[in-house]
Amino acid sequence: VAFSADGRSILTGSGDKTARLWDLSSGREIRRFEGHSDHVNSVAFSPDGRTVLTGSGDKTARLWDLSSGREIRRFEGHSDSVNSVAFSPNGRSILTGSSDNTALLWDVSSGREIRRFAGHSGPVHSVAFSPDGRSVLTGSEDGTSKIWNSNTGRLLATLASFRGGGWAVVDPNGRFDTSELDGD
Repeated sequence: VAFSADGRSILTGSGDKTARLWDLSSGREIRRFEGHSDHVNSVAFSPDGRTVLTGSGDKTARLWDLSSGREIRRFEGHSDSVNSVAFSPNGRSILTGSSDNTALLWDVSSGREIRRFAGHSGPVHSVAFSPDGRSVLTGSEDGTSKIWNSNTGRLLATLASFRGGGWAVVDPNGRFDTSELDGD
């Protein structure tokens, strides 16, 4: 689910293989985005509000024209369900997270895969860009979140949480900080 930037409409994904744009004040459906062959798991509005992005169990993400509902571009490269989608702050790239344990960075205008972020041992259920677009964040069923340099693909840090409420942050060189070191 997502709110439009002006707060007047919302976008939802559904098990019926569609995404829908709704008028928030009336509750009426404005537009339906049809074309996926499996559940729509994630949706996002572009920063300029002219397009929307959907991620699906059919292993694709799709870019749609908001005003017409027409599919503009299809992003294919994952080997399993696309669980999460996000636009970069400038709208020129997108990020997809998948049950294939990876996240992919894509060029919006060409549909070309720019970079693959691999390192999780479980499905990636959440993806996000930093406000400046220089880092991406992935969250996985493996119990970790990872921060990556979006330009190089370099892993910057792994964040892990533990059942008892503890946490750890580990950099690629093995340096770490944790709530579990109490000096005893």
